[in-house]
Amino acid sequence: MAHDWQSIRSQYLHDPDQIYLNTGSWGVMPTPVYEDYVGLIRQLESNPTQGRRPLLERLAESRRALAGYLNIQARDLALLPNVTAALNMVVNGLDWAEGDEILTTDQEYGAILNTLDNASKRWGVPVVKAEIPVPPESPAAILAPIEAAITDQTRLLVCSHITTRTGMILPIKEISELAHRHGVLVAYDGAHAPGMGPVDLAESDADFYGGNCHKWLCSPKGVGFLYANPSVQPLLHHLIVSWGYSPEGTVEVDGEPTINSSPAMWGLGNWGTVDLPGQVATGEAVRFQEEIGTEAIAARGRELSGYVRDRVSNLPWIDILSPSKPGLFGSITTIRLRGMGGKNLNKQLFETYRITIPVFEEGEDASVRVSTHLYNLPAEIDHLFKAITEIQSA
Repeated sequence: MAHDWQSIRSQYLHDPDQIYLNTGSWGVMPTPVYEDYVGLIRQLESNPTQGRRPLLERLAESRRALAGYLNIQARDLALLPNVTAALNMVVNGLDWAEGDEILTTDQEYGAILNTLDNASKRWGVPVVKAEIPVPPESPAAILAPIEAAITDQTRLLVCSHITTRTGMILPIKEISELAHRHGVLVAYDGAHAPGMGPVDLAESDADFYGGNCHKWLCSPKGVGFLYANPSVQPLLHHLIVSWGYSPEGTVEVDGEPTINSSPAMWGLGNWGTVDLPGQVATGEAVRFQEEIGTEAIAARGRELSGYVRDRVSNLPWIDILSPSKPGLFGSITTIRLRGMGGKNLNKQLFETYRITIPVFEEGEDASVRVSTHLYNLPAEIDHLFKAITEIQSA
């Protein structure tokens, strides 16, 4: 089925006079999601007490929609503000013993590395980093250094599903198999996967998986989740204790981890007052993307990433830092601009060319991360390369 991407683009709220290439930080809401969100806020604020009840009923529907999208059961899903909160729930919610180690990679997001460093200092748990080649030539090139870094003391592996800096897609099913073969728990940073393409957590065999909905899924900002396999849910202590906690702890009801007669995972996200309208409207974000088709969205992102690579091929002063092998890249392409450090590139791109894109200064060089989502167009990529070429030659 062919898609009219220009028509789909028109349903998003972005400013048509600007070019937005930073979905890797925050996505743009489609109009139906925005209107649902605003309507829910209005409904709640008309009577913050009585208005909660219908929203809580819809929250159950949204939780089921998100769980279905991820191919898991809703009872195994905690709604949280973001993936950083989710992985904090895991790293700081487990019991640590003397001799335990945490394994991660050298490609992880700064907030997650901070989480691990804090846990290391607090619990005395060493953090070991496996060095992943950039870009990798194959999934095996990712798996080998991870397996080589596992020791008898490794208790938890924390790594990305899709890396923030270069958009490298890690083979998480194979990583889970590898980790479990060595008796290691595995927690994934899925900040970029939901909405970039299909996510099947049942197939992944993940123990824990944290994700964001406000990036590629384009939900209201501040909506994320933590999935935990039922077999490991009793291992987690509450990081924030509120009404989702019970002095009796987790009990088995019909074989399911339960707290206060509700699924145990729901309690992990019960922090009191949160952005309930945002969580509810996330169900509409799921519906909107599923109507277009998750495979079609993934293919569109790869197509646009391929177009970025085509544009680079004629510019010898630009290097592609992201993987180029099929299966290892999606909708993020990071390129190094040699000799363009110190040019205040971020400011120039926005103020002169109206392009929003993250820029990383690297001494004499700079790099930019190009996020290509379903609402982006090849002409926007052309404008980006026109801009950086003009700045480079100035």
